[in-house]
Amino acid sequence: MNTKKNTKLKNSANSLYDVYVTPMRLHDYNKNIKLSEGVYDIATYENCFWLIQLILEEEPKVDTRLLTFELERVKDNHFSLTCSFENGKLLYRQGNLNVDFYFDYLKILKKGKILCLPIEESFY
Repeated sequence: MNTKKNTKLKNSANSLYDVYVTPMRLHDYNKNIKLSEGVYDIATYENCFWLIQLILEEEPKVDTRLLTFELERVKDNHFSLTCSFENGKLLYRQGNLNVDFYFDYLKILKKGKILCLPIEESFY
């Protein structure tokens, strides 16, 4: 007897944008933040500069080398955004974000003053 529940396959923006294998140009976002080519492309092509702004507004003012932000679909157009330390410890969760975003999941890293995709982490 199969006791596994059927789980809906989730589509990840990181899977589609997992093509950045060399350091590329950094894009100025504001006077304090730069976007990697991957983050810039996702924000541009998926029309989600709102997410970049939300990350920067909600970013905790802690001195850390790396923060992980994960946007995940909860249901329909409802998402949650989490922020975790490098060790995986949850810093905060913002739920019930009602946004129009095609993908079910997206992970963005903040390394110092740069927002990048996980595949780009070693470049910066």
